[in-house]
Amino acid sequence: MRKRPWAWPGVLAMALMASASPGTASAQTSFIRQGFEAAWARQPEQRSAALRHEAAAAHRAAADRWTPEPPSLDLSARTDRYNRNEGVREYDASVAIPLWLPGERARAQASASSDASAVDARLAAAQWRLAAEVREAYWTLQRAGSEQQLAARRLANARQLADDVTRRVRAGDLARADSHQAEGTVAAAEAAVAEAEVGRLQAATAW
Repeated sequence: MRKRPWAWPGVLAMALMASASPGTASAQTSFIRQGFEAAWARQPEQRSAALRHEAAAAHRAAADRWTPEPPSLDLSARTDRYNRNEGVREYDASVAIPLWLPGERARAQASASSDASAVDARLAAAQWRLAAEVREAYWTLQRAGSEQQLAARRLANARQLADDVTRRVRAGDLARADSHQAEGTVAAAEAAVAEAEVGRLQAATAW
């Protein structure tokens, strides 16, 4: 039975790049593919794939034999040496060849083919599940990075606004309450940046 190589399937690569933007699709797909391959190498399904294929191949080889079991040879000898001792000796040899029952071999072959297909199906299903998890982890990391950058820009804007308000308060154009409000906005933006950094760290760890 020929084993199927479980390298990166083309359809799987297409699925992983489905959400990528046109300008960066190649780089993103390559990055996700590397993540998938690293994760797949650690999966129990991948580690046991060779053994499962070997077991399925052995089942198929057994079903393709002309007999359900190997033939057996039986030898026996008889003599009268311990009673009359007249020199009588007899040797018997027999060969036993098991035979398939009607339809049994076809059922065994069908069962072996079903086992091989089941192994392939389980591996494919495990790959698709892992591909979805890897893709989700990748895009979660991208979103976390974007949120962190957005929070940093908001903080920069809040600080710039606070500086402007402070100058105008000193010039007497605005009330002290406006300065307090601007400072509160900066504090909220700083908290948002810290939260975004934590989220990105968690997403990076998951990836």
